[in-house]
Amino acid sequence: MTVNTFDTTLFRGKVALVTGAAGGIGAAIAGAFADLGAHVIVQDIDAGRLYRRASELSRDGQKTTAISGDLSIPGTADTVFDRALATHDRVDFLINNAGRSWGVATDQITAERTDELLELNFNSVLWLSKRFIAHARAHGEGGSIIQVSSTAGITGFQRRAVYCATKFGVVGLTKVLALDHARDNIRVNAILPHVVETDMFRTVATPQDAATWRAAIPMGRFAQVEDVANLAIFLCSPAASYLTGGLYPVDGGAMAGSFGGE
Repeated sequence: MTVNTFDTTLFRGKVALVTGAAGGIGAAIAGAFADLGAHVIVQDIDAGRLYRRASELSRDGQKTTAISGDLSIPGTADTVFDRALATHDRVDFLINNAGRSWGVATDQITAERTDELLELNFNSVLWLSKRFIAHARAHGEGGSIIQVSSTAGITGFQRRAVYCATKFGVVGLTKVLALDHARDNIRVNAILPHVVETDMFRTVATPQDAATWRAAIPMGRFAQVEDVANLAIFLCSPAASYLTGGLYPVDGGAMAGSFGGE
């Protein structure tokens, strides 16, 4: 699948920070930015895969930086942003992609796992967005934030109470930040992936699950990571300069009707 059709110099001299970028959606987004000339900072908890991905993103004249860390631990978001600025002095695009799902019956929800998921899926998004906005305002050049939420941020999924709550929170945060900082030329949008065919998905989904979920998607297929990366690139590009506060499902039409997945 073609990642994009933009000019390969589109983001030359710009810096993109992508969290959760060792694999899957984050790795695809980071690769798309690198292909268009950006310096890329990638973050992930999986240091081994992260450094391999950073090596794959190396381009002549472009700098790729890997920052390992666990965003489910309070304070890590600030550390990540500090290290990003120490390396590049600027960040033009923030892609808050790191996150984790959790499926459990309501009576099995625990405080420890809930706090962990809230910190990773919501708090780290808030703190990184806050740091980025302060930085962008100080430089006076604006910027773009992409929050990778989920269709679970606009509808409920069984056994996903805490996960859905975090993703609904990211959707609300996106809208408020867009309103608060439109005059600063800081655009904030959210991408809402549905079922994306990543390596993790292939590992956890049974053939029966996959067949059921695919049948409920009007376009009859799952999203590929490039589908999400294409949208992220567009939303950060000058072609989307009038777009902020938007929610963009990548779902093959699933949210146009209903989805019976679990």
